[in-house]
Amino acid sequence: MENCDSVVLPHNETAVIADPNDPSHLLAGSNDTQLISGSARSAMGYYTSFDGGRTWLNGVINGAGFAQTSDPAVGFDLNGNAAYVMVSFDLGLGGRALGGAIQVATSGDGARTFAVPVTVEVSTSDGIEEDKPYLVVDTNLTSRFVNSVYVTWTRFAFDSRDNYLESPIFFSASRDGGHTWSAPREISGRNPDLCTFALTPLPYDGRCREDQFSSPVVAPDGTIFVAFVNDQAVNDGNFRDQYLVVSSSDGGETWTAPVRASDLIHDGVNDYPINVVGRQTLSNSQFRVNSAGNLCIDQRSGALFIVWSDNRNGTSSNTNTDVFMVSSRNGINWSPPRAISVAPNDQFYPWGAVAPDGTLNVSFMDRSYDPPNVKYGITLARQQGGHLRLQRVDTELSDPNHARWFSSATGGKTIFLGDYTGLAVDANGGAHPVWTDMRRVVTVRDVTGTNEDIFTAAIP
Repeated sequence: MENCDSVVLPHNETAVIADPNDPSHLLAGSNDTQLISGSARSAMGYYTSFDGGRTWLNGVINGAGFAQTSDPAVGFDLNGNAAYVMVSFDLGLGGRALGGAIQVATSGDGARTFAVPVTVEVSTSDGIEEDKPYLVVDTNLTSRFVNSVYVTWTRFAFDSRDNYLESPIFFSASRDGGHTWSAPREISGRNPDLCTFALTPLPYDGRCREDQFSSPVVAPDGTIFVAFVNDQAVNDGNFRDQYLVVSSSDGGETWTAPVRASDLIHDGVNDYPINVVGRQTLSNSQFRVNSAGNLCIDQRSGALFIVWSDNRNGTSSNTNTDVFMVSSRNGINWSPPRAISVAPNDQFYPWGAVAPDGTLNVSFMDRSYDPPNVKYGITLARQQGGHLRLQRVDTELSDPNHARWFSSATGGKTIFLGDYTGLAVDANGGAHPVWTDMRRVVTVRDVTGTNEDIFTAAIP
């Protein structure tokens, strides 16, 4: 267990990175709940290890000028400096996020401490909400943009009646280690052949503007690739997603039009059960779930991989989500989808990372270890060439149905355990999955249930 600032409050939405020059130097992040004068507050927890994950120091980064922070992503440059991106916001009536900002905190002491975050972008008008940032550092010595830091995120727009309008992907770059940032620009692009309709009050214009879950990587030559989920492919009322990819060969100055990497087949509004707050969930559960995974890259060859989960092998009344992947040598032509998991029950929240020898590593939450399809463990899949090997990582199953937190309206079933997990592979090929674990039982204010803790493992 990594979190030590509080052992009874929830932690979720995990991210992790390995120092490219030191396989024993790791940095992870999570949403870190705090209680201040009886009120809950979300801050950014960071966890740093200098011994390959055996021991961790733990601290908190607060958003500058905002009460709440969430959605961590982390990176190291070639000098051991760290960057940590977050979305910072305040809360309005009903607990809704108000506007907010994309902010980045940096560390020059190996992630022992972090400076006050700087703002990449801040919402300046009503109806705009920044969300779900991801971060990558160019650590390629052959790149002319080496040590540049890149951030992508989703900008949600709503009209005065709170009707959803769009959510394109935005981008900003830093050339000085995360201290100053370029003007944000929309990069999700336009392709009427892929983004064929829009069911919002905005007129259709061919833009791929209904997006979420961007993930950036940098190729050995410095080319930036960004994958994201889009739901404008087929106008059948089901809003099934597709993975699109854009790229930039000039450090983010110009971007290609999006190309389709894969359809997600069965992840639409009618493909999953719906929980008590109207979100997709899994059978026998209440926590919200999505199909998104991430884009990752082989730093030797430049080969790209996208991983995700969907419910093509299940139904909305009996889910059987599995993990899939596609690959590409150039970011334009993509392989057919291949299954990473074929086990019974649900496998979800995958995250991929590629080892120095080209082995694709994918970790994911896995309910195949629990015949009733309720509790989850963690599986690490490793694929090289045509060989796929799966390994169970956890030492005890997590129980989301007897939860202490996020469960007051569901009889103990949590409605939120985070929207993603994390995985890093170090320079020696060791894998470091990081996830929200729910094995420990805590009692807080006379209410007992499983807690949300940040767990990790080191797999050689």
